Amino acid sequence: MRKVYVLIMFFVCQIAMAQVTNEATPRGWDLALKSQPQKIIMPSFDLEAVKQQDIIDDEITTKPYKFGHKIPVDLNLFNSGLWTQLDNGDRIWRLNIESKGARTINFLFDRYDLPAGAEMYLYNNDRSDRMGPYTESENQEDGILGSWIIYGDNVWIEYYEPAAVRNQGRISIEQVVHGYRGFGIEEENYLKLNESGACNVDVQCNPNQGSFTGTDWTTIRNNYRQAVARIIINGNGLCTGTMINNVREDATPYFYTANHCLGVSDGASSSYNANNWSFGFEWFTNTPDCATFNNTIGPFNPTQVLNGASLKMNHGFSDTALFELNQTPPLVWNLYYGGWDRTTTVPVEQLGVHHPSGDIMKLCRNDQAAVAQNVTIGGVTANTWAIADWDYGVTEGGSSGSCLLNNSGQIIGELYGGAAFCNGTNDNAQPDFYGRFSTAWNGGGTAATRLRDWLDPDNTAPNTLDGEFYDILNNDEVTSTISIEIYPNPTSGILNVTLENAATYNIYDLSGKLIQSGSFDQLENQLNIKSFANGIYLLKVQDGSRSITEKIAKI
Repeated sequence: MRKVYVLIMFFVCQIAMAQVTNEATPRGWDLALKSQPQKIIMPSFDLEAVKQQDIIDDEITTKPYKFGHKIPVDLNLFNSGLWTQLDNGDRIWRLNIESKGARTINFLFDRYDLPAGAEMYLYNNDRSDRMGPYTESENQEDGILGSWIIYGDNVWIEYYEPAAVRNQGRISIEQVVHGYRGFGIEEENYLKLNESGACNVDVQCNPNQGSFTGTDWTTIRNNYRQAVARIIINGNGLCTGTMINNVREDATPYFYTANHCLGVSDGASSSYNANNWSFGFEWFTNTPDCATFNNTIGPFNPTQVLNGASLKMNHGFSDTALFELNQTPPLVWNLYYGGWDRTTTVPVEQLGVHHPSGDIMKLCRNDQAAVAQNVTIGGVTANTWAIADWDYGVTEGGSSGSCLLNNSGQIIGELYGGAAFCNGTNDNAQPDFYGRFSTAWNGGGTAATRLRDWLDPDNTAPNTLDGEFYDILNNDEVTSTISIEIYPNPTSGILNVTLENAATYNIYDLSGKLIQSGSFDQLENQLNIKSFANGIYLLKVQDGSRSITEKIAKI
């Protein structure tokens, strides 16, 4: 395995690329914009009829979990909204849309083409939730874009256009999505994230709770919380998926999920368009709820969103789909690319990581051997690993496509369906079924229906492959390694740092600015960051000619 650590200047280059997050501030917020656009109110629809149809659709495995109702519109920079000219020649366009009673709103763009320097933001009326900047990095050849969700029924779109690229931007909205379930609801002064049932277990809970098997799932859990994403499909559907490694270990952004999330037949890679899909990574809380009736308190949205993907293969009998993301995840995110096991070896214990009902990231664990079983759900048959009854946690709609892991931390399947659900703070003792990775490896015998052409393009035929983080996969230089342990991370103030030798260190913010320097003279050290603002920082440790850069978080 190549082990690579990079200089901080490479981080700075990556940071310079725009990222869609919920942490940046729209430019218009700092300006006294007196004129306001006329609010556009979406037409009402029969919500009860939609919910009744959902009851039927939720039993069909060939459809993703639906959370929103699409409302056709024709809104663009020329026929709606309000332009405001700024003193320096730049200008800002704002559009205000209300869909009364919506829990969330998101958008499908049929024309999205931004020039260099332009930015688009989405935010709600009280500015408690926001997403952006969307920039030229989100441009796609066909001009299609699906946005992330914004909480509330009154949402703004803000487009900033520098004078140097005046009139070059194009934004056209084809559909407004009125979200009516999933994602949680806002109550009083906090967000209630528990859209899923009370027996679900936040991913930051102890993954070994109540287990007598001897397997320590902690490291595996820590890795895969950096790999799993909640997916918004075609604007109004939800599934879960996972970044996955390939034998070349070249950081190709492959993404593994369920075929039924697409709702199409085998081998649709040449015709399926996923440019309006959105992928939200690392949405979890550090104040977890572990299968109680309490509320999970955490961030509104993922801080890391990527847009668009191309389908590489899909196979119905294993319920498997593999995508390549249209955007390479930035190095500073340092996502984990999951490993896999393509053998038919029976997994004696399993762990799942997922987003049930679009909720914040959860885990589930089974302490018994899975069973190879063909199962038919909704008239569709798949070759699966059957989980008879979860020992800790559960899955729900929206968990579809999430990974099943063996106790070596390797993917062995993705969630196809099942009857597991919550009965209070316990599960209902019903089974779940995961499409088998081993079946998908050779799939239907063609590149469009099997995994091996993509995950092993040189036909080297390994049985297993370990996962690895992006900062290692993305580099060719081989250097000596530094052994380091940092805990607790995130922290509210004190980090414990364990090293094998004395070393110096620098701490940088995500812009590359040096925040603090010092030395570690002991093998066991404490690093005080209480004075830091909450957020993500980069800790670079130097031991002679060797160096390592790790993300640390202040909360």
